Amino acid sequence: MTTADLTWGLTMMAVGMGAVFALLAVLMLLLIGIGRLDRPARGHRKAAPPADAPPSEPAPSAPEVRILADGLTDDQVAAITVAVFTHAEQRRRQAAPETRTHAPGSQLFASRWLSVGRAHQTNPFRRR
Repeated sequence: MTTADLTWGLTMMAVGMGAVFALLAVLMLLLIGIGRLDRPARGHRKAAPPADAPPSEPAPSAPEVRILADGLTDDQVAAITVAVFTHAEQRRRQAAPETRTHAPGSQLFASRWLSVGRAHQTNPFRRR
């Protein structure tokens, strides 16, 4: 290796890394510019109420959903919802063998090495 080769390699490394960091800086500036353009205008903010104004009701954080059912109270609807979710979770745990990827109680999903070892234990290689 000559000094010229080393110089050329270092130059190419500096140019390549410089180009990458220059493009990252341009991308950063572009994203900062987009962020500034996307801000709400300053004139569209709500004015804060004066300090001596009476307190008003706090705005709800999310709209309230009211379920209208035939004669059911809110507690009954909540109990039915919990029962449905619990039932779905139990059914998911007791899935039919066709939908399972591994046998119940097996640890084959734990490791590829474990599954290969188990396969060699149950189906040993036989030379023909």
